[in-house]
Amino acid sequence: MVSTYDVIVVGAGPSGSIAAYVATRLGLRVLVLDRFRFPRIKPCGGGLTQKSVALLRSLGIELNGVIRGRCRRVALINSAGSFLITDDEPIVNVVSRDEFDNYLLSNALEAGADYIVDRVVRVDVNNDRVNVIGVNNAYVGKYVIAADGANSIVAKQLGNNLRRDAAMAFMTIARGNYLDDLCVIDMTRIRWGYSWVFPRGGGEYDVGIGSIRWEDYRPLLINYVHDIDMREGEVRGHPIPIRARDRIVSRRIALVGDAAGLADSTTGEGIFYAMYSGALAALALRSSSSPAEFASNYLEIITPLIRNLSLAYYLSLGTYGIDHLVMGRLGLSAFSMPSTRNLIKRIMSGKTWYYQVPMSMIKFSVLRGPQMLLKGILHG
Repeated sequence: MVSTYDVIVVGAGPSGSIAAYVATRLGLRVLVLDRFRFPRIKPCGGGLTQKSVALLRSLGIELNGVIRGRCRRVALINSAGSFLITDDEPIVNVVSRDEFDNYLLSNALEAGADYIVDRVVRVDVNNDRVNVIGVNNAYVGKYVIAADGANSIVAKQLGNNLRRDAAMAFMTIARGNYLDDLCVIDMTRIRWGYSWVFPRGGGEYDVGIGSIRWEDYRPLLINYVHDIDMREGEVRGHPIPIRARDRIVSRRIALVGDAAGLADSTTGEGIFYAMYSGALAALALRSSSSPAEFASNYLEIITPLIRNLSLAYYLSLGTYGIDHLVMGRLGLSAFSMPSTRNLIKRIMSGKTWYYQVPMSMIKFSVLRGPQMLLKGILHG
């Protein structure tokens, strides 16, 4: 007799593991499918913001054993100069994604979820169930939470264009001597994006470069590593979807994380939104009594997040365009304002959303920027 699960989670990354963890804790019978056996290598900056740590703690998951580096200082560099953000608590916690993802999956399995290694090729939706077809077997569930990443098979099956609105990033684990308590975000190395250096401890640093423009940035990354006097390791690339998919839910399927296109195009952050959307999908499922109600409930609770990230997309155009490429060349930047830097800290900690950010940058760029430039001309 074929086992029928309440929900099958496709993908065991942060979004899938948190969805499975929450769903299992809510009393649902859960199966997690992933094509890889964990731990597995995952190219990613590995930076956890304060809100990511707070979310996991609220779920009863502590991270002391997997955090490799802690940055209480973040240096933002653009064409106007360098600007430092500091806090008493770590602004960015650095993890290795193979260890971090395996830890989250372990929590889901300890909570009672099942886990099978298989590559999903399609999902067949029937009136009362969903058949998830893998290379090795077929699996039956009442619902599917699709957490299979930026190249999601399930998202594509729902009719989404996976290449539309996708950024591209490349990273490597570099070795050398650098500052071990400072995270660097440098916008001067690439247009419409940034490079980063995150300390991992033991002389290792997660170094990467990415942009909202889709190109091969391997040569730029290698040059950057050499310029900061480090030795690169294996270079890996990965897409970052920066706009929500056109269709993220159907009668028995919900997309979460990168599969749903939920990443921050301004900061490049995706882990928090992956875990948050996974938890929301599990909550929507538990509170629904029918497929139609599930679709409605998930859309209702995920829509504010989609709107927030949509605003982040337009803000990224201002951050990397107007502020960096235009105002920065005049020696001006919104990042020079303490209010902007404090607002960035509040966003990274989860204390506020993006709707407050544009006003800060608009006030500076439209009002104070020209005033300061005029003052310089008159008194220079």
